[in-house]
Amino acid sequence: MARIAWITDSTSCITQEEAKQLGIHIIPVSIIMEDKIYKDGVDITPDEFYTKLESVSELPKTSQPTVGEFSDFYEVLKHRYDCGIAIHVSEKFSGTINGSRLGADMADFPVHIVDSKITSESMKQLLLKGKKLEEDGLEAQEIAAMLRETADHVKGYVCIGSLEQLRKGGRLSGASFLVGNLLQIKPILTFDDGSLVPFEKIRTLKKAESRVLALFEEAAQNKGAYGVSVVYSGPSEKAEDWLHLLKEKYPHISFNLGQLSPAIGVHVGAGTLGILWFEE
Repeated sequence: MARIAWITDSTSCITQEEAKQLGIHIIPVSIIMEDKIYKDGVDITPDEFYTKLESVSELPKTSQPTVGEFSDFYEVLKHRYDCGIAIHVSEKFSGTINGSRLGADMADFPVHIVDSKITSESMKQLLLKGKKLEEDGLEAQEIAAMLRETADHVKGYVCIGSLEQLRKGGRLSGASFLVGNLLQIKPILTFDDGSLVPFEKIRTLKKAESRVLALFEEAAQNKGAYGVSVVYSGPSEKAEDWLHLLKEKYPHISFNLGQLSPAIGVHVGAGTLGILWFEE
């Protein structure tokens, strides 16, 4: 059987320790903050990032891995593997997939690219499913095709914690920011074929969080949710409460907890909370 290299980017929220245990290769996104460049998950941890985020005057920025970085990355891997399967953040979020594809071509290393149509813990779930399919004896091309099919059924709702972060990033006008703060508006975003789009605007954080839980519970009861992840940025207490609540209510479903990587936190700020899953 072909030796398959399993590849992802750092928006997958997989730590360096987990990557070593799981046999996954991560290429990091760069975070530009206070005139310094950090490799996501390598030079800065999520906890360190969210602590720094509280005091920065300018919005940090992200930079996807360059084609050259991908090429060098694949040049190393091709000496140990026959091919690769790369699961990346949604192509509608970032140009990372294109860089990965071009870098693989430059390195003359056959890589099957999978658009996760999402980010965060759901990417990890796809990787774990892919590795299980490899253990079952499937070929790389067949595995990649099945993972693309699975990615078409990913769902999720996210309650944004920081309107200020959205305003700084140009995703929210000054007027909307002012009105949102005055009325305690909390936007809920959802995933639509790889795009993160507005779903509802809810008055008060408590009601918004209750709405996200209700949306998941409807799916769990009617659509066979699996590979479920509670994702958060910043403090973990509320996410842990959600995880405990959901585990008690749905003991037959496997739940995971994941902190959003700095590359995602740049755009949503601290205090974001959401649930991601796949449907049958």
